[in-house]
Amino acid sequence: MVAAYAVIWFILLVYVVVLASRTARITREVELLARVAERESPEDRVPAEADPVAAPGREGAGE
Repeated sequence: MVAAYAVIWFILLVYVVVLASRTARITREVELLARVAERESPEDRVPAEADPVAAPGREGAGE
């Protein structure tokens, strides 16, 4: 009976460690993306009001 409790606690411990490591990895990725966004120059950014470029070869697709 005690062995069953030990197995359950061990599995719970492994689950918490995996969850914490995944959360830490996601946090590092978000920080990296934030740094890249800060370093990006304003000229490199596409204005929000700009029209998207039409796909090549689609000029007469609606006709």
